[in-house]
Amino acid sequence: MTENKKIALLGLLAFIIVGGSLLLGLSPRQLRDLRPYLLMGAGFLLFLFFLVIMVKLLQRHSKSRQAQATQEAVANGESWMLLRPKEAKTVDVAKVTLWRRLAYAQPTAEHFSFEAHGNADHQRLLVHATPTKLRSVLREFIQEWDDVQRRPVGGDSGEPDWTVIPEGWSLYWLEVGPSSTDQPVTVSGRDPLLAALSELADIPAPTRAMLQVIARSDTRTRHRLGTQSAQMRTGDVSDPGVRYQRTHEAKRLEERGARLFLEAVVRVAAVSPNAERARGAAVALANTLCNQFGPDNPVVILAQCGASRRSVSLPTRAFDGAMRPWADDEIAALAHLPGGNALSVAPMLATGSAKALPARPELRLPERAFTAAYASRI
Repeated sequence: MTENKKIALLGLLAFIIVGGSLLLGLSPRQLRDLRPYLLMGAGFLLFLFFLVIMVKLLQRHSKSRQAQATQEAVANGESWMLLRPKEAKTVDVAKVTLWRRLAYAQPTAEHFSFEAHGNADHQRLLVHATPTKLRSVLREFIQEWDDVQRRPVGGDSGEPDWTVIPEGWSLYWLEVGPSSTDQPVTVSGRDPLLAALSELADIPAPTRAMLQVIARSDTRTRHRLGTQSAQMRTGDVSDPGVRYQRTHEAKRLEERGARLFLEAVVRVAAVSPNAERARGAAVALANTLCNQFGPDNPVVILAQCGASRRSVSLPTRAFDGAMRPWADDEIAALAHLPGGNALSVAPMLATGSAKALPARPELRLPERAFTAAYASRI
């Protein structure tokens, strides 16, 4: 509850208490004389109450329509494969700054997704967003990796959209995220994305699985962490040990609050003609991801497919799942473009063509040359 709401609620409570105490002190005759005014005041308060309720309902309806419009815009968006050459350098995940810039890629209200799809036959990485959002997202990928190449997916591109579930196939999905939203998420493995690609490469066709990191800007977490830090530092604490502990906790919150954050839904899913194979592939991929993060703030399964759970439409990349705030460096461990070392765990990962290099000087034709001489050895 915000400070303004707390003040308004306390003011209303004080008004009710003071008004009630004054009415209790009046005589029956005075109450009869004041009845018309009391009825008028009660009617006015009732009118204000209904007015506030109507405004709140209209605001909620407007937000719901805006969210629905955003979902439809993303659902009708574009998907592009991202490819790096086989010779691309190994990526140091700790140095990836992509998501720090993507946290405020315009327009900020829209979500977008980074995805890894595949099975033993094919693996690929791609992004999906509205055309406007996609341009800003692709610019940031190119700024991070200048050798990245892109290729459209779906439509007449010749590259099928693997999020579309064939008729008669089964879908199983899970969503994972950190246990605590205030603790940092630490990586225990070498590269969580390589572990996910390795798991995808072990799935026998035709079953295929996917990792979807669906994200949008988060403008609330930094403010919340700052407020918590300020509360830790304020107040008189006589015990030195407690004071030290509170100061240490406040410093930790301030360090985490210095990062940029994104709201993210980390979803894994698998589709297959066989329901059990879809479930097994999705659960294995989710467990692999969870095992890549440290025990201080473990990444756990937050939601999964079931009779009591909502359905999931993979092509729309719906942003209505188990959301968690991820710092930019934390989400970079899950969503980045690996180098050529990825082929050691995912041999069928789609890669781009090698860079075109200029011909050596001795192989270049002189200017205005129309014929080329050659010599043969017998």
